[in-house]
Amino acid sequence: MFEQIITGTKIIGTDHLAADDLDRLIFYCKGAAANVCVIMDNNSLKLRDEMLADLQKIRKVEVLNQVFPNPKVEDIMSMVNALEGKDINIVIGIGGGSSLDSAKGVAAILSNGGDLDDYLGASATRKIEKRDVQLVLIPTTAGTGSEVTKVGVYTSRSGRKYTLGSPLMQADIALLVTDYVKDLPPAITASTAFDALSHALETLWNKNATPLTDRMAIESAVHILQWMEIAYDSSISGGTAGRKEMLEGACMAGTAFNITGTAAVHALSFIFSEEWHVPHGVACAFTLEDVFQLNLRDEKTRMRLVQIARKLFDGDTEEALLSSLLDRIITLKKKFGLPLSLKDLNIELSDEQVNELFDKSLDDPKMKNNSVKVDSRIIFELIKGKMK
Repeated sequence: MFEQIITGTKIIGTDHLAADDLDRLIFYCKGAAANVCVIMDNNSLKLRDEMLADLQKIRKVEVLNQVFPNPKVEDIMSMVNALEGKDINIVIGIGGGSSLDSAKGVAAILSNGGDLDDYLGASATRKIEKRDVQLVLIPTTAGTGSEVTKVGVYTSRSGRKYTLGSPLMQADIALLVTDYVKDLPPAITASTAFDALSHALETLWNKNATPLTDRMAIESAVHILQWMEIAYDSSISGGTAGRKEMLEGACMAGTAFNITGTAAVHALSFIFSEEWHVPHGVACAFTLEDVFQLNLRDEKTRMRLVQIARKLFDGDTEEALLSSLLDRIITLKKKFGLPLSLKDLNIELSDEQVNELFDKSLDDPKMKNNSVKVDSRIIFELIKGKMK
């Protein structure tokens, strides 16, 4: 993982994680004064649960599991309140993106005080100024890249989803444990793979792109496209092929978009998650091919996407290469059973509702990162196109 040179997070890859290993890491972080909290969801994960049970035989560990998809402010604040007076100085997040983002949120409020809602949106009244606890993140899905990013996504009490970003939210240590992703079911394998792919591609069609982020994003996109189908097939057959590679690919893409931010795909995805609770990876996959085609209007983006296609396909012309890349994305969506139309999501919208709901995405800073400027008309045409 040469990407470690670029990120402030120490990345440690391992096939297995024993309680003794994690205890040693905790001691190296804070010594005998370590007071540990683990943030996780309440879904069963045998290897994680066995490891934590063994760890609790070695040292006292606060375990909190009020984590749900699209983490809510009130759940994070409930966990913060449960830790009052316990002098927590290490927060460990174990899980998918919601668990890792929740751990970031808990660490941020333990360090800065107040309510998480105070930090969200354009009218935020507080900002993150310090972090008094060490943050260790252990992903159990291969998609979000949250283990190496400085952002978390939270649902405010008003129901709006917001991205909160600060270098002080970035983990000190990311542990990539292959065992934790070996048994991911097909649906999660599919959605998280497309989340990772969208991170790589959105780094490329991004106003903040640089030669450094271009190289990272191109390499991660090629890696993900080479392995995501293998990982999906193994999730169906009960094998493990592609699991480690997708975990690494998601981390690579996370390192890239941590510099640029995401763009139109993610801005639009928030509307689907807010209004219809569409899982994040599914929501990102939903408009990926449409935003892909939109951003072909930008010449620099075209050239970046051609570089990906040249590494994956044979083709004599740029148009042929781009067509092969787009076809690959759509073919994988179909194979993975991901929705291609609003009908697939059981969503019916009038023209007025399209404008009312999706114009909200224009205020999202992520939308402003998109290489091609997006306006209300473009959004309307894109969403209407998904009604077919």
